[in-house]
Amino acid sequence: MMNETIALGREALRAALDVRRKGDVAVSNPVCVYDLAESLGVEVKFVAVNSLGGMFAKTSNTILVPSLRPPGRRAFTCAHELGHWYFGHGDRIDELTVGEADCNSPREEQLADLFASHLLMPKWAVIAALSQREWDAHHLAVHQAYILACQLGVGYETILRHMWRTLHLISKAQAEALMKKTPKQIRRATIGTDTPDHLIIADRAWNTVPIDLQVGEKVLVPGPITSDCAQLAVVTALDSEVLLEALNPGITRIATADGTWSAFVRISRREFCGRSIYRHLEDSDVD
Repeated sequence: MMNETIALGREALRAALDVRRKGDVAVSNPVCVYDLAESLGVEVKFVAVNSLGGMFAKTSNTILVPSLRPPGRRAFTCAHELGHWYFGHGDRIDELTVGEADCNSPREEQLADLFASHLLMPKWAVIAALSQREWDAHHLAVHQAYILACQLGVGYETILRHMWRTLHLISKAQAEALMKKTPKQIRRATIGTDTPDHLIIADRAWNTVPIDLQVGEKVLVPGPITSDCAQLAVVTALDSEVLLEALNPGITRIATADGTWSAFVRISRREFCGRSIYRHLEDSDVD
């Protein structure tokens, strides 16, 4: 059983690296899995359903992602289904347990989960994110783990379990201690108020990928910033940080006043449904 698990892990890692290579994405960089899938000729559609975890339709080369899920779950679902595409598994309708495959799950589901983990969180990307910030994995703090999850586009617990079980960058005791804090508690500690919406923390080490938000979601960025656009509104402005809220779909750029940091921000409609390539269009009639 152990040998089979190791073999599955290696197969998934090789596949994830191959997909990144084909998509021209460096192994040390975060990746937007929706953009990656589209670049490989796989269409991604968001659908308003609660009854499935995800779906890959081989005949139309299309991945369906539930739009009502949290951002990290949506990304992992898309990566999981992209794994089914890569391995040629055929049409798949996955249950709500995408990302929770274990040794008792079908081999194809285990493989797709492992593929998704290595695609979104390859060891090189995690280590690069740590080193850019001069953080030590053995002394990882709660807010640091949250920032890593934000930049890699995955859930808070997802990255902690991956760093523990697969990458062996932190211990089980570390992971369990960090998971005692929930994302909701972390958001409150960060911005001082409860918010049901996703919060992205983008620090000065955030680079290579845009900041992706839905209308109503917030992002904490380095400040002060220069931004005058219809897509974002300043909620709170401090000397070193600015809290922004996404107001309208579209793509814009924000930058610090001293010009030392900048990032593109892409905003989609709340619980967007339709083809992923249209998710940031300002025209609300496009579907």
